[in-house]
Amino acid sequence: MTQRIELNEKFKVIRKNLYFVLVEPESPGNVGAAARAMKTMGFEKLLLVNPCSLDNAEIRMMAHRSMDIVERAKVVGDFEQAVSTMRLSVATTMRKRHFKFPFFSPEQIAEKLLSAALEHPVAIVFGRESTGLTNHEILRCHLHSTVQTATQNPALNLSQAVMIYAYTFFQHLQKTELHYEYNLASQYELEKFYEHLSQALEMVHFVPRDGIDNFVTRFRRLIGRAMAEQRDIRLLHKLLQIFETRIKDLEKGNTDSAREIY
Repeated sequence: MTQRIELNEKFKVIRKNLYFVLVEPESPGNVGAAARAMKTMGFEKLLLVNPCSLDNAEIRMMAHRSMDIVERAKVVGDFEQAVSTMRLSVATTMRKRHFKFPFFSPEQIAEKLLSAALEHPVAIVFGRESTGLTNHEILRCHLHSTVQTATQNPALNLSQAVMIYAYTFFQHLQKTELHYEYNLASQYELEKFYEHLSQALEMVHFVPRDGIDNFVTRFRRLIGRAMAEQRDIRLLHKLLQIFETRIKDLEKGNTDSAREIY
């Protein structure tokens, strides 16, 4: 790659950990144009989820000297595979969703995502051209982002959205010194906590008005926004364990008392 400017050392580290994830891209041209946008801004990790055919003249035309990005792209069969190894993932969407997650601008996401990428694999996730990301896919991401536009329709083209984020990240990395190094919890660790939380709620017979799933979703919203580290998740597990132990002791005491009465 021929550089126009000298990239700083942190940029060189971060671009090894930052993945641009395209979920089921439908247009070969968008795959090529996205690769071109990434390479122009100095990024190199493209991850494709169940993509259209990559052996396509339109991809080669739109990539324009960036086919190496496409050829080295990691291809997986489903969304879960794409994010399973990511310590921080950001869902991009233009549509408002009912679960009311906070939406961050590309500039705000740059600070959060790139700080984490100093130490961990992270992902910025883009949905299908026709329907975007599903609610399930959005819930599996830690943070959520949108690009403010003057009109709702037409929306940004997929490759245009990739360029906006890639350019924003490039500008941020070239001018900002990053300090704190996150030791983020893995997706597996987060899911195990949500599972533990559901079990603890069931143990105390707590039934939220809108259901357990929606109740846990509010915790996903909180923890995703907090960029939870491994030690944070261990602390939350410990908190649940303390309550579980206390409840079991109380139940045992009630049983012993009942035996004495009879």
